[in-house]
Amino acid sequence: MAIQNARLFQDLDDQLLKNKKLFLQTVFALSQAIEAKDHYTQGHTERVTHYALILAEELKLLGGISGMNAKKFFENLRISSLLHDIGKIGVPEAILNKNGQLEEWERKEINKHPLVGAGILNKIDEFYEPLVGVKYHHERYDGSGYPEGLKEDKIPLVARIIAVADTFDAMTTDRPYRKGMSRDEAMRVIEKEKNKQFDPAIVEAFLIACRKGAI
Repeated sequence: MAIQNARLFQDLDDQLLKNKKLFLQTVFALSQAIEAKDHYTQGHTERVTHYALILAEELKLLGGISGMNAKKFFENLRISSLLHDIGKIGVPEAILNKNGQLEEWERKEINKHPLVGAGILNKIDEFYEPLVGVKYHHERYDGSGYPEGLKEDKIPLVARIIAVADTFDAMTTDRPYRKGMSRDEAMRVIEKEKNKQFDPAIVEAFLIACRKGAI
């Protein structure tokens, strides 16, 4: 009986590992689907994920992730970062790939993508926790963001981290209508937005990571 129980537990572990692998492969496939539609941001989701995980590591060292299940938090952050722009699947390609500045109505269409993304993921139980990063990564620390105008700690930590990582990559990437900033220029902009667009603790973690050469 002991041997049979051991085999059952091993089979269960094997199945859970297979399910997790399949889930992560699905996440990666979805992230690639986003980039296939928006060809100006190739590699964006992977870079944002990379930066977000580095920020979280620095934040953990600063004590900002204490008292929570760190392993689960990092897993949710990784999934949220990879899928943060999945709602852009619902934005017309003519807007996403426009070679110039957006009109106001076009900007409003793009601004719908956090809610569209949350609506897509809300139908899958496994995405329940990562969903908040997708939905709220365009909220601002001062409450002037979207879609709900959340403020300070009302914004989930995952979303506050992605906000900095996403903005840094957007600013340092070339677009058809502008040249990307240097890393130092982007650092100055993000530091200036402390307590306005961004959580000051995450800005501090970002600056430390940059000075270490991790970003």
